[in-house]
Order: sequence, then C-alpha cells, then structure tokens
Amino acid sequence: MKIRNEDTFSRVLSRQAIRKSRLVQACLVDGRDLSFSTSLNVNRQRAQINWRTIVAILTISLVTLISADARPQQTIDQILTLVNDDVITRIDLLWSIAIDPQAPSPVGPVGSDLLSRKLDVMIDERLISQEAARLPTTDITQDEIEKRRTDLIKSFKSEAQFRERAGSVGLTPQKIDELLRQRILIERYVDFRFRSFVVVTETEIKRFYDETLVPQVRAAGQVPPPIEDPKTHDAIIAILKQEKINAELDKWLTSARQRADVVQLAEP
Repeated sequence: MKIRNEDTFSRVLSRQAIRKSRLVQACLVDGRDLSFSTSLNVNRQRAQINWRTIVAILTISLVTLISADARPQQTIDQILTLVNDDVITRIDLLWSIAIDPQAPSPVGPVGSDLLSRKLDVMIDERLISQEAARLPTTDITQDEIEKRRTDLIKSFKSEAQFRERAGSVGLTPQKIDELLRQRILIERYVDFRFRSFVVVTETEIKRFYDETLVPQVRAAGQVPPPIEDPKTHDAIIAILKQEKINAELDKWLTSARQRADVVQLAEP
C-alpha cells in the first residue's frame, strides 16, 4: 500500500509539473507540445520593409529555387515569418516536429494547427535567443550537447525512430546539435533572467499542499504524504517556482512581441 501511495503522489506531482512548466520546456525538448502560452500576436506586413528584410527574402528565395532545381525530391522551403529580420521557414517547423516525440511524423501531411503552434513557439524562441545573444555567456561544451542529444533520443520509442524522423526532413546530426545549442542558450537566459529571482514562501507551499496536492491524492483513494517530507516539500517548491517563471516569462514575451518587428509573409 505504501508503494501505491508513493506512485499516486508521484503521478500527481508529475501532472502538475508538466502543466506548470510547459512554457519553459519548449526550450528544452519540443516534445509534449511544450508550446509557449503567449498567443500568436504577429504584426502583419508592414507598409515599409527595410532593405535587410528585402535582401533576406530575395536571398533565401534564390537558394530555395536553386535547391529545388538541384534536388527535386527534397522539401521545398518557404519563408513564413521574419522576427527582427531573423528568418523562420517551413523547414524550421518541420525540423521542430521531427524532434518532437509527441508530434505526428513530418513525412505525411502536417495539420495547419500544429504548424501554427510550432510557429508560435519558434517566434518566442527567436525573441529569447536574440536577447540572449546580447549577454556574455560561457561556452557550451560538447559534453553538454551530447547529453542533451542523448536525452532527446531517449524521449522517442527507439533511436531508429528518431533517426528516421530526422532523416525524413533532412535534419543532419550537425543541425540537430545546432538546435540543441540554441535551446541550451535559451535555457541559460531564462535561468539568468527569471529563475534566479524567484522566491517561494512557506505559505505558498502549504497552500499548494492543502488546496491541490492533498485533494488529488485523496481522490485517488490514497493517503497524502506529510508536507514535512523533504521529497514532498522540494517537489512543491519546484512546481511553484516553475509556475512563477512561466508567468514572468509570459509578461516578458508579451512586451518583447510589442517591441519586435515581426512580419508574417505566409501562412504555415
């Protein structure tokens, strides 16, 4: 009975952790749809697009045409959105889907809703990456990237499935490492900008325990663990801290979108 009680407790905390950390986890592993909670608020085409935007459009369009002519079997790319002149293309979204263990295979038809959610996430990621690039940071080691890659592969049913999905959209090992490097930079920025300033009080811990954890565990027919238990206490702190980070990051992203030059050129 004790083991069953611990299992119930773990499941409750796991559900709460996933629900409350959905925003930040988008930076780590695309799986679990981990989408940012900020709604897509993209500025439509501006009346005047600066010359760097025009150059970006013409350059990538030319590369796309050349690639399509040279390799007709490959996915034809398309520019979807510019985020402060940083380009997001359709292949970027397909790469994101390919390394998301909860998403359907990118080989078949991909729904517009999923593509829209991925685009929303990617806009937020680009805004954070651009801000993070302004700050000095320590180098990301190859060991960090390899560990992140190992964790990513383990989130799939098998390594073969992961390789098949990645290969189906031309996602090379080098590009995978580049995407993982970007996620690590985003995670570092979030930790620096938000996590280090978050404080969880004992009052908040007790409120969560009394109003959320205890009712859910009892509803499962089990006895809640005591709040004094270090495992319980630490788990609640982690959940509440993540919830506060999400709230602050949402505010920051809302402000960042208002300041940013986001131009949507095509529907995903």
